[in-house]
Order: sequence, then C-alpha cells, then structure tokens
Amino acid sequence: MKIVVMSDIHIKAAGDICGRSPQMFLRRAIGHIAVHHGDADLCVLLGDLADEGLPAEYKDLASLLSALPMPIAYTLGNHDDRGNFLNQFAGVPRDGNGFVQSVTDVGSRRCVLLDTNVPDYGGGRLDGGRLEWLEETLAASDRKCLVFLHHPPIDTALPAFATIALDDIEAVDACLSRHSEKVEAVFFGHCHMSVSGLVAGIPAFGLRSLIYQAIPNLADDRFISAPGLPPAYSVIVETATGLTLHVVEFGYDGPIE
Repeated sequence: MKIVVMSDIHIKAAGDICGRSPQMFLRRAIGHIAVHHGDADLCVLLGDLADEGLPAEYKDLASLLSALPMPIAYTLGNHDDRGNFLNQFAGVPRDGNGFVQSVTDVGSRRCVLLDTNVPDYGGGRLDGGRLEWLEETLAASDRKCLVFLHHPPIDTALPAFATIALDDIEAVDACLSRHSEKVEAVFFGHCHMSVSGLVAGIPAFGLRSLIYQAIPNLADDRFISAPGLPPAYSVIVETATGLTLHVVEFGYDGPIE
C-alpha cells in the first residue's frame, strides 16, 4: 500500500503567494509523483485546495490534477468554498448531509476523509452530523482506519493557531478514543509545517504545504512563514511492521551527494 498526500495547495486565480506560483508548484509535484510514486494506490488532498475558494481556482485545480496517474480523495480546509468545489468536482462523494466526507479502501486499510470546513471561518468544526458520521463510520469498519482532515485534532501549542483551531477537538478526541483499536493514524494539514502528537493515544501527523512552509513559533501569536524552505508532499507506505511516513521535498534544487 502506498498513499501520496498533498496538503495546502492554495491554487490562486491570479498572482503568487510568497513569491511562488501555486499552479507551478502543483505541476512540479505531480511530475515528481508520476516519476517516483506513480505506483501509489491513492492521492489524498488535505484541504486548502484553493486560496480563495473561487470557481476559477477549482477549474485550474481540476485541470492540473488530471495528470495524476492514481485515484484522488479530497478533504476541504478553511480556504475552500464547498459549493464552488462541488460545482467543479461534482462526482466527489459526500455524506448524507452534503459534506465532503467519504471512505476509500486501500489494501487492508480504510481511509476516512473528513470535512472540517466552516464558511467564512478560519477554524474548523465537525458539526451538522459530521462527527456522528465519523462515529458511525469507525464503528462499522472491519478494517484498520487512517483518518484524514485539514484542521489539527491536537493542540499544536502554537499561539498563531489558537483562534483557527478545530473547535470540537475534545469531542473528536472522545470519538477516536472509543474506536482507538481501529484507528492506526491521523493525518492533517493547516499548519504548513511538520508537527506531530497524539490524539486519544493515536499518532497524529501534521504535513507540510505544497506551496510554502511556516516555522514553529511558540513565543507569540505571529504566523512566521518561510517561503525559502522547499515545498513538500508526503508518502505513506505499508511495511511488514505497520506504516512509514516519508516527507518528499520535491522542490529542493541543491546538490545531492
């Protein structure tokens, strides 16, 4: 089993972000994935697919993603617009309440994808039946599950994210705790940096952005971006003893010895 994960793509209709073109970096990432991980079973997109949630951004995204050689599964982040996304990606599965939540089986594991998007809000929630859907999905699963969502289900200890965190983090923790024997790992985005922790005793991994990175700032509430750091995607691989997560700095242009 191999799963490629791209987080925080931020496709932008016009202009760059931190001096970088999201379209160019996504194109480069897809080219790198096709060469080195074209055998992956699935590609998961961890939200903030578009920077402003505009129809033109999702149109660009769909065009670029068509070059990926494997199936794609989606989550939404705070920068996304659910209606505009679904207008472009009409075939993407939804739960019974219309949220972009779904399951995809890969090998012996089940990928559970959550939608934490709340319109006009930087934080995330699993209200409106979304948390109940997670509870029911985990309860019914006969496989080990990998959970994917945009907002961190852990306290990152980063003041910059205090006001844009997952609101129902305690309820999510309780839900995962009830099904901890089935949940092997949790993967999230939002922070634009590598950050890891435990939720209900389950390993949780925050993945880097495809466009620009941030530096952990534990001192105050400033979000410190570091656009000079290489962009990255991640690869989850099944091994004889479990799972391994690799970070792939596809944008690195320095020497290799």
